[in-house]
Amino acid sequence: MELKNPTIGKIVVFGLLIAGIALIAFTSTNAGVASKHSPDDFGGDPYLAPSIILGLLLALNAVAIAALAIAGEDDHPDRAEAEPHTPRQPKSFTRFVHAPLPRVLLVGPIWAVCSLVALFIGHTYSADPGVPGTVWGDLTGNPLSALSIVFLCWATANMAFAWSSLAEAFSRDRRPVSLTILTCGLGLGCLTAGLFGFFGLATLTTVIAFLLGAVCLIVSTALLIPLRWWAIRRVDRFDSAERPTAGTRRSPGRSAQPPEDALRPGERILTTYLGEVPNAHANGSTADPQMLVLTDRRIFRASIIAPGRTFVLEQAEPGQLSGGASERRSNHVITTVLFNGRQPMSVTGGTEEASGRFAEAITVLARTGRLPR
Repeated sequence: MELKNPTIGKIVVFGLLIAGIALIAFTSTNAGVASKHSPDDFGGDPYLAPSIILGLLLALNAVAIAALAIAGEDDHPDRAEAEPHTPRQPKSFTRFVHAPLPRVLLVGPIWAVCSLVALFIGHTYSADPGVPGTVWGDLTGNPLSALSIVFLCWATANMAFAWSSLAEAFSRDRRPVSLTILTCGLGLGCLTAGLFGFFGLATLTTVIAFLLGAVCLIVSTALLIPLRWWAIRRVDRFDSAERPTAGTRRSPGRSAQPPEDALRPGERILTTYLGEVPNAHANGSTADPQMLVLTDRRIFRASIIAPGRTFVLEQAEPGQLSGGASERRSNHVITTVLFNGRQPMSVTGGTEEASGRFAEAITVLARTGRLPR
């Protein structure tokens, strides 16, 4: 399942889930519970609770993509494309960058506010009220402290999307690079944010934390927006080159050529094979050339009557595909598409090399659901 466009409600739910996890960790460590126990019985320092909740919140905000992947929507709503034998683009957990920009930018502030609410709740019963002038000590008394938390949580979510945008840009043609970027980026981001929250944020001077948060927010947003824009366009260019639509192949003022003239609105060609004998005219042949066409909605055999006039002779559903075959009979090459539960489709002509490549590609498609490159 690909992540593309979870609703605002789902984003809020995951923001509350992040806040809840951090608050539970705080409560289990905080002296509001631990003060009733001796250090030996409790096994921990209750005054670490502020550092624990801050570090956990920053770390959880840094894995925005991993969390939203659970709430992702299917990126293939067309049931025709959901057939098991229909070629699909490589799956990716970073597709949320394709959602509208306001939706992407809303994740950070929504989760940051949920995190701030968790901090306010925890601060009310914390055994360590913090030192005045620090982030934890000024949390409920100085708006700059609260804003610094919001800015830093927001920035970590933005950086997660920036790294995921970079990974998405290479998800089509350089899959290992994409996975490496995603793993390293989100892993290091989570580790860095968590360590900063645990070891320094609670005792950091409020003014410095506010300035740091504002700078981090500006930088992360400035990275996210252009990286997302570039990733979307790079992926779209790659997809268009791999699976062009009928509309993109037609120039204004020119009639569609075979087999484009036989396509339905919105139908995309995946691969074709033309069974035209190179020396047909020399042999005095008058038969119309035929071709096998695979689209994202059907498989058909067609006769090319004239330029711009393609007549569909028979067709089948993508789910019926079982493979391809190529053989030579006498002096002719026979290229066949095999199906489950119906007669095969065959055309005569072409070269053995081209016929073999086509048959092999169809067989791979039937077995894996994806055409070889």
